[in-house]
Amino acid sequence: MVMYQRKNRGGARFGKGFTLIEVVIALAILGIALTVIIQLFSGGLRLGRASVEYAKAVNYARMKMEEIAMKPDIQEGNEEGEFDPTYRWQVGVKKMDLLSLGKDRTITPPVELFQVKVNVLWKSGSKERSAIFETYRTEKRKES
Repeated sequence: MVMYQRKNRGGARFGKGFTLIEVVIALAILGIALTVIIQLFSGGLRLGRASVEYAKAVNYARMKMEEIAMKPDIQEGNEEGEFDPTYRWQVGVKKMDLLSLGKDRTITPPVELFQVKVNVLWKSGSKERSAIFETYRTEKRKES
């Protein structure tokens, strides 16, 4: 930047300073930089909130999986409920076929395999978010 010295008619010097255009350009650059910094900061806060929400969903799903694992027997079907006013859950249990050999089976496995899906849903601002967790559980075949 160029600094100018002004002289009055008598030759006395005024203080050094910037021109008006230099001040306007510096303020414009400062305004743009501050806008970008504020947007980055708000984006970081938004991502932080989403991270906390997903961590809470993972913990709720882990709780529900532990609850299912503690049951003495498992049944096919769907259930749903609420953890709290914000988070709710849906559980789907489906029996899987270990040996897909068709209808003529000469071999019966000693265990039954179940697919367990836990879907945790919650409201985040105006959006509905969800996280799906899946596991498998074996159970000793019941004698019939």
